[in-house]
Formats: sequence, C-alpha cells, structure tokens
Amino acid sequence: MPRLGEILLQDGACDPEAIRGALENQVIFGGRLGTNLLEMGAVTEEALAAALGRRHRLPALSGELPLDPKALALLRADVADRHDVVPYLVADRRLAILACDPSDLAMLDEVAFATGKQVHPIVAPEARIWALLKQGYGIERQLRGIEVEFGSLRRRLTAEMPLEGAAAPFAEAPEDLLGEGQFDALYAGTGAFALAPPSAAAAPAVPADDEEIIELDDLVLPDDAVAPPFAAEVLASLAGAPGHAPPARFVAPAPRRAEPEPSPLGFDEALRSLEGVTERDAIARIVLRHARSRFRRAVLLTVNRGELRGWAGLGEGVDAEQVRRLRLALGAPGVGDTVVRTRAHFLGPLPKTEANIRLLKRLGGGVPGNAFLVPILALGRVVNVFYADNGRGGLVDAGGVGELLILATRIAKSYETLVARVR
Repeated sequence: MPRLGEILLQDGACDPEAIRGALENQVIFGGRLGTNLLEMGAVTEEALAAALGRRHRLPALSGELPLDPKALALLRADVADRHDVVPYLVADRRLAILACDPSDLAMLDEVAFATGKQVHPIVAPEARIWALLKQGYGIERQLRGIEVEFGSLRRRLTAEMPLEGAAAPFAEAPEDLLGEGQFDALYAGTGAFALAPPSAAAAPAVPADDEEIIELDDLVLPDDAVAPPFAAEVLASLAGAPGHAPPARFVAPAPRRAEPEPSPLGFDEALRSLEGVTERDAIARIVLRHARSRFRRAVLLTVNRGELRGWAGLGEGVDAEQVRRLRLALGAPGVGDTVVRTRAHFLGPLPKTEANIRLLKRLGGGVPGNAFLVPILALGRVVNVFYADNGRGGLVDAGGVGELLILATRIAKSYETLVARVR
C-alpha cells in the first residue's frame, strides 16, 4: 500500500517541507499524518480525501456530509467510538459507512454483524469522522483547531442531530429505509468498481487578512451548498462495489478492564528508558512512572494552538479519560499559563483561579498544599507541561524537584531523536 505522503506529493497537494513538518508534529503531538497536515493548513480536506481514496483503492468523501438518521440508529455509539466509523446511508441490505481505516477487517466484521447489513466502506479524513461522531452521537474528539476548506466557505460543524425524532438531513427523506433502486439512484451509477484519480489537486488555500476563519467543529452550510466535486465520482463508483457481508459468528471484544497502575521507576532507570524510546506515548509512560515514585498524582499536558490539553496522568484518583478531556486556554490566569509563558518551573501553592480549579477537578479534586510544574521544550518551544502534587493538603518535597528538572531535559532530547528519524 503506498504511503499517504507519497500520494500527496505525486498529486501536488502539498510540498515535501509540509510533509516533514507534519511528521515532526506527529512525533510531538500524535495523530495521523493527514490530520496534522490539515492542522497546519498545508493540504485541503478534499485533496486529503482524494489521496486517502487512492491509498486504500476505495471511494472517499470530504466536506459537509448529511447523515441518514436511520443509518445512525443501526450502530451503537460505543462501536462507532471504538472504531472511528460513522454510518452514512442505508438501503435494505446495504449500509454505506465512513471510516478512517476502511481496511480494518475487525471493524468491518463488527459493524456488519451488529447491523446485519452488507457494509460498503468509504474512507474519509480523520478530522471529518471526528466532526461526524460529534454530530451523530455527541462523541467528543479533540479537533485541535483544524480548519477545513469548502470551496470559498470556511465554516464549522456544530449541529447535533438526535437519533430519535430528528428531521432527516436529506431534502426529502423517506419514511422507511431506502429501497435498492433508490440506493442505486443516489449512488448514480452501476457497474464494476472503479475510482478515477482526482483531476487536479487543489493548492492549499491561504486566507486573506480580513477573511473569517471558522473551525471545523462549527460548520453549518447553507441549504444551497453543493457537495465537493469529487463526491459524485465516489458515489458513482460505490454502486458496483461488493459489500462486506456479516460474519456467521462474531465474538464482541470484552469490556476493557481498568489496568493496574504500573510500578514506579527510579531515576536512573527512567533516564535509561528515555534513551531508547521509539514513540511519544512511551515518553509519557516513563515520565509518569518515575513521577509516582515521588508524587501522589502527576499529569502531562500538551501545549498546542493556544491551549493546554490533557495527555496522560497517573496517581490517586486520577482518571485517564478525565485527563484527556482537560482543556485550559493559554492567556488566562493560571499556573499552567505562567509556566508556558516564562518557560520556568513552578513550585508553590496554587492561586485560586478558574484555570487552576478546572485542572484540580480533572485530577479528582482536592487542593494540595503546593504543586510542582516544569515546562518541556522541543524544537525551540514549550510542547508539554509536567504537573505533580501530593493530593489534598499534601506538600511536594523540594528534594525531588532536581531529578524532574534533569528528566525534562532528557525528554527534550528524546523528542529531538524521534524528530530526526522522520526528517
């Protein structure tokens, strides 16, 4: 399977420097390559979708995509959330779905079994899938300020569509499920599956100084908005494609049990472990495991797009999901903003500000006697903030601060090593 970056370069959708920049961002902030390119404004959503279609040899869609509420009702939110998949259109025995990874056989088996339908996967950019998960199911994802082009429109997707009692998003939605003939008519063609490459890749748009930039998760398109030009070709290609049939037997994955907290790491062991890291999440695990040898609770925050966002945490009362939902705007009074702005560590009581209160709530509550924060720098900027305390009323011993400051320097070197591998 060709790499996405290679296809985008062949299509002229972006330049090599943009690919390198997106790979560097991927090392530090995570996420898919295409999502990072969108975040940088280095590729249009339409060009990214076209490249994804070529990579998977499947139809691709982008832009504003009205969802059939009857299709949404066929799939539980937890399955959609687990696989990053959204039901798009249903017609009798066939179900078209939008997916980030349409080649995931486990996903196709589970969706086909859960719905009892022949599943027709359509690939879509991750950012679009996330926006549709919010629209269809109310599932939140971190879009990180991604901007997406819709011709001359730059708007955001905000409309929430309840599954029960909602008006169908199609112009004249039928009362019942679509018939096979209507399904084929919507797909506008029959015959063997064939997906032509896009005619011309759009260059990344640069907004004028006075143009309003609105983010993806606030999009409300006017009634006369047209679908992306590539969508008609994709839908026509899908009609003759074989679907993925429901398996005769499917064993649903068992609910994930809470994993026991990993054992703490000593300082020397943490330093050795950082020298051999091959991916960013390993950095978080190593740092937090060492932190637990010194503190009751610790969390790593990511600095991006004017916000502090929760990445990972460990400790008493710390819930990983609550940490991931944490968002603190930079520029507002708070200890996190102070550390990012000054690029200096902090050790002391937390002032009573809205940002600090929100941070403590996501950590399980309880005001500590003091807290320790240190900025982590990479590529000349603060990319993470490490936070630790000893719980309600607890005091951080200054004796352990020095080791964390050394560790922060080693983390920066680990980032540099990872970035060097993708250059």
